[in-house]
Amino acid sequence: MVRILIIDDDETIRSVFQRFLTGKGYQVDVAADGRQGLRLLEDESVDLVITDIMMPETDGLEVVMAIQGKEANIPVIAISGGMHAMPMDFLPMAKKFGAKSVLYKPVELDDLLIAVEAAINE
Repeated sequence: MVRILIIDDDETIRSVFQRFLTGKGYQVDVAADGRQGLRLLEDESVDLVITDIMMPETDGLEVVMAIQGKEANIPVIAISGGMHAMPMDFLPMAKKFGAKSVLYKPVELDDLLIAVEAAINE
């Protein structure tokens, strides 16, 4: 079974994504911030990471870079909300640092599933 780690400081997003992806047959773990997510990755094996960019503690860009530095074979989907309307949009940076795809919040669940399946099947 494919195992996915969702890292997001928004409890609602973690919960919705977890329920949705579990319903699609994936095993899903969650972490509330990048630091917690990276600690989990030290102890557990996952097939895909979905991470928010703007989080307290360790942000999503740090998560992407850490995974690419240690576990480059784990695909990462980066998500973030509202930044495409701001002067500094970090999602393109996440892509440059190695994220397989990026999604702007609010994320449509169908778009999430398409990104997950593409990342896993790549």
